[in-house]
Amino acid sequence: MIKVAVRSFAYHRTAAIATGLVALVGTILVTSMMTLLGTGLAPSTAAADRAFLVQFPLIMGGWTVAIVLFAMVSTIGVALAGRAGEIAGIRLIGAGPRQVQRMLVIETAAVTAVTAPPGLAGGYVIGRIVTDNIQAAGLTSAASVFAPGVLLPVLGVLVVLAASALAAWIGSRSLAHRSPVADAPSPARHTPTTDATPPGRRGRPGRGRRVTATLMIIAGLGSSAAVLGMDPSDVLTTAMTGPGCVLVAVGLCVLAPELIALVNRVSTGRTHRAAPSHLAAINLSAAPDRVRPTVTFLTLFVGIAAGTLSMQGIENAAGTTDSTGQVLASINYFVVALIAAFMAIALTNNLVASISQRRTEFAVMSLVGSTGAQTHRMLVREIGAATAISVVAGSVGAFLAVLPFAIVKTGNPLQAAAPLPYAITIAIGIGVTLGVSSLVGKHIIRTATPTGAVTFSHRPSS
Repeated sequence: MIKVAVRSFAYHRTAAIATGLVALVGTILVTSMMTLLGTGLAPSTAAADRAFLVQFPLIMGGWTVAIVLFAMVSTIGVALAGRAGEIAGIRLIGAGPRQVQRMLVIETAAVTAVTAPPGLAGGYVIGRIVTDNIQAAGLTSAASVFAPGVLLPVLGVLVVLAASALAAWIGSRSLAHRSPVADAPSPARHTPTTDATPPGRRGRPGRGRRVTATLMIIAGLGSSAAVLGMDPSDVLTTAMTGPGCVLVAVGLCVLAPELIALVNRVSTGRTHRAAPSHLAAINLSAAPDRVRPTVTFLTLFVGIAAGTLSMQGIENAAGTTDSTGQVLASINYFVVALIAAFMAIALTNNLVASISQRRTEFAVMSLVGSTGAQTHRMLVREIGAATAISVVAGSVGAFLAVLPFAIVKTGNPLQAAAPLPYAITIAIGIGVTLGVSSLVGKHIIRTATPTGAVTFSHRPSS
């Protein structure tokens, strides 16, 4: 299996690059937090600064690892969707499901290991920049110099490596356990099936996922609602609302299939006059997994970023100007910048991978008379529908999570609906999603070869 895993890199460079980019940025973020933690624990750090330099990276590092794991699971899932036929072939010649999973874990771990050295170096650079900015803002004294050491940053690299291996195991489980006959190449079927439910689990598909998502949303709303019994000046109001926003956003993005199903119900109930809109509605109904990564990452981005910015707007409206307020502002804005950068990269990777896998479909559409512009409009409408439901779900989740915080801080629940935080977040999310989809879609549609589609569709059966 190790030899097979190594040889597969030559045929899956795009998937390896997509996974590597997510691992690289994740390593940079995690190791940067570990450099701050190392600085906080260093003997040279002032005692007054130690609590902040330890608590801040521990909180942020935990969130970052969770987000990296979530992003890698989705990225690996999208990459594997284009390898269903290959994995079916490996299964048909005698490989077991766990052997396939081990092969994919080795592939992912190897890619992550390659990104480890530059990720570690980037983590030191980002950690130094963050430390300097914290000192410039007066949050720590000049005596607390940047002293990360080596052990903790290297531990951060190992954490990301372990997270990547776990993500590969989770992301490949459904495909590895699926019947290889269903995914075997056939002249009658050009694309892999989207049914990723393992055998023996088709009675109640997705029940465990929905239960998990519901529990996360309830836990997030409970964490946010706990501030209603606290003093407005208590730092715990922010400490409880921040994780509440994260939990609600993660719970909603886990419900991505249900959100897409909601869009399908709305689309099927409408009369589409234009062919691209009609085809987009059919595609969303027949192959919802194509836009699932988009809904997942965009919902997560909007929910966390809008909630965090809204919290800071509420703090500003409440007149928090002391040093604690400055610390909270610094943490909030850093969270948004971290999530925005990482989610933009992960979302871009998944969009590129999922659109690239549709080259044959676009070629067939050209053969039946669809122009490049019509195919492009169909693609944009698909992504547009996914973007719309993601923005709505993420915004509603952020509002509900921040509502108790607004009541406690200002006494005005409408402060949680201040438009500016949502407008900024939505504009960035829509710009990244539709911009990448439009550019990549134009390139793939233009380079799709109808002759390749003809050759594939008329391949004689053995």
